Amino acid sequence: MAKRIMVVGVPWSTHELVPAARDAERLGARLNVVDTPDALRTIGDDVPCERIAVATLEEPELVAAAHEIAPDCVVSITELTMEHAALVREALGHPGTSADVELTVADKLRTRAVLQKHGLTGVGHWETTLDEVAGLVATLDLPVVVKPRQLTGSAGVRLVADPDDVTPLLEQYDQETAAHFRRDRLLVESYVPGEEISAEGIVVDGELHLFTLTDKVNTGAPHYVEVGHLMPGAKSSEWEPRIHDYLQRCVTALGVVTSPVHAEVKVTDDAVEVIELHTRYGGDDIVQLIERSCGMRPFETYFAAMLDGTRPAPGPHAGDAVWGVGFFSAPVGSAFHWPSYDFPYPQAVMRLEVDATAEPKLRAYEGVRLAYWRAGRALFSAPTHRPVRENIDFLRAQLPRADEQGARRASD
Repeated sequence: MAKRIMVVGVPWSTHELVPAARDAERLGARLNVVDTPDALRTIGDDVPCERIAVATLEEPELVAAAHEIAPDCVVSITELTMEHAALVREALGHPGTSADVELTVADKLRTRAVLQKHGLTGVGHWETTLDEVAGLVATLDLPVVVKPRQLTGSAGVRLVADPDDVTPLLEQYDQETAAHFRRDRLLVESYVPGEEISAEGIVVDGELHLFTLTDKVNTGAPHYVEVGHLMPGAKSSEWEPRIHDYLQRCVTALGVVTSPVHAEVKVTDDAVEVIELHTRYGGDDIVQLIERSCGMRPFETYFAAMLDGTRPAPGPHAGDAVWGVGFFSAPVGSAFHWPSYDFPYPQAVMRLEVDATAEPKLRAYEGVRLAYWRAGRALFSAPTHRPVRENIDFLRAQLPRADEQGARRASD
């Protein structure tokens, strides 16, 4: 009889369920995805899984569904339901990262406070709200970065280098809706210099296993929306020991037990500093890049750890090539138009997926207006970093600047 893996919540990017379902089958297991009927209808027919509907994602309904499923483990692969899955685990007596830890990791203010208590961050940080942020910014040394306390995907993030930048910051929010969903609670952080990368790995019984480092390419100030990724990072061999040691101390301080880890960090000659840390794998095709770059299946690794505590083994193909992904994007409020597909290194283009007729699936989330939307992606590979990086930089150079007022009109 196949083992049952209960997955709480349909991920924002439903295509992530495809490798998750495939990897579950490799372990002799089957996904049982639990969510509302509307959310379950977004799952494609290419995902072999059971679909279990609940009226709401409230703890009593999820626990009742779990008793019917009798799962061998309970997980979430989307940040929005990590705490929900942990509550179900606790109700069933299953091991794993606790609900309180998941809440701490999801709340950027709580994360920063724990890291500060353990001497793991030197970033100045302040709690505020949409109503009060202008007054706080007027008292601080600038620049600072302002972000929602609980949200992901760079939504609502903005660099404030001048007090006048507060006005376009507020343009990113529908304040009444944001307040209803508590997205008006903000974290203000001192700006951290250095090169930003991400670290991909998994914690099993408190021990961090670092898969690789990823170079990140984003739009830069003021929004820092991600445009592409390269794996492994250009300085992976040099930086991995420092970052592994630092992140092990971070996940220990936070109390992470068994969870994937996607940590965005900045690195200087003197220090490593967490920007954000997540108990999930990275989005934006990070899972696909790990598979190709490291020769391993991340979801299989996670599910095996949750089912029986198996620790990951190194992949057989690590280091064979540099892989990357870049995104075809447009500002929310604008139609998609791409000037050129004449990549500087066409031989490094492995796959191209673009729908020039597409429209944004989402213009705002719980009162937070999104800056960009995506019409496609390109997969790159080459023996060295340069062709992949220059192809991603080519995409970034053609990306129009975000328009806060246009995004506001589009989402109203």
